Amino acid sequence: MGIADMDFKAAPVITEALQARMKHENWGYLDMGKATPELTGAVAAWNKKRYGVDIDPSTMVLSAGVHPALIAALLTFSPKGSKVLLQTPTYNGFYSDLRFTQTQPEDVPLKLANGKYSMDFDEFERRISIDTHSFILCNPQNPTGNCWSADDLTRIGEICLKHRVVVLADEIHCDWVTKGQKYTPFASLPNKAIVNNSLTFKAASKSFGLAAHKVAWFYSTNPELLARVKVNHRADLNTMGLIASQAAVTGGEDWLNQCVEYIDGNHDFVAKFVAANLPMVKYSKPQGTYLAWLDVSAVADKINAKALAAEHNRTKPANAPTLTPEQMIERYFVKHAKVHMNQGASYGTGGANHMRMNIATSRKLVELALTNLATALKGNQTNFV
Repeated sequence: MGIADMDFKAAPVITEALQARMKHENWGYLDMGKATPELTGAVAAWNKKRYGVDIDPSTMVLSAGVHPALIAALLTFSPKGSKVLLQTPTYNGFYSDLRFTQTQPEDVPLKLANGKYSMDFDEFERRISIDTHSFILCNPQNPTGNCWSADDLTRIGEICLKHRVVVLADEIHCDWVTKGQKYTPFASLPNKAIVNNSLTFKAASKSFGLAAHKVAWFYSTNPELLARVKVNHRADLNTMGLIASQAAVTGGEDWLNQCVEYIDGNHDFVAKFVAANLPMVKYSKPQGTYLAWLDVSAVADKINAKALAAEHNRTKPANAPTLTPEQMIERYFVKHAKVHMNQGASYGTGGANHMRMNIATSRKLVELALTNLATALKGNQTNFV
């Protein structure tokens, strides 16, 4: 129940488009001059229809993924050894991008009150130094599920503009919003100076389960920023990925809407189940994503996770990795509940004593996993032997 990938059959329109292309039986070079504008135009139309944001298709750059695109941007704006702002806990994949670009994370903890996260603007600005050039914004936020408001985005954008910090907005989870909530694209803000200080990164991979197809895109209203990033970016795109992505954004909306509604129901189910059967776990329904961010602080205390980690690290072979208390909780759930989740410490400052659970699967499987967790925590299993 970890990696953020859906457990559903693909939208029929995607499968049909791929099957039609396979009948061609020739896998030579793709005419990128034709395929690229078709896809960028379809993506622009998708964003206009769903979110009211106007994107000039000519400003959109296709990439092999959000990670390669972000890496190109980091190489462009953040010299080796410089700092990159992250509001934490945040997507742990950002840390691997920073390691690759040899930049340093500057964690800015989100404020947490009554299970809800919010931006700490004063702390964010305080963490900016002469050595800070980029900020990776996650919107909707992974793993907390926040859909940042226009006011949130405007204020954080004003701070970044003031200090000449470029905003790199990863909005790959944008199509997953729970009932009564709203996703606000950073590029839709009315302050054009703020928007011009940003690039936005998206893909159909989270919305339609297309991660393996390796196609994403990024865009900006600032041609200078785009031109600079292009110098460090190269996209080795593949035919089937382009076809799958275009089919998704041109004909997959009804399928996606049904999927979003179903997973919203999963979130409600998790909230009710945890409240009724898992008193040692805390959970607040997120505003977006198909991820449940579980507070397992009481579980950590029950199994004495800190002591377990300390004992493991004291007795482990010299070449074995050290483990965190969260990893001991992760192992506890695997051993006693047969459920694997992503341990929270990997998501940066503020992730301790949490687990990230992917609920983009059948409700039957979600119920089985939660029942296993409840059964394990009702017992006295506190050892790993």
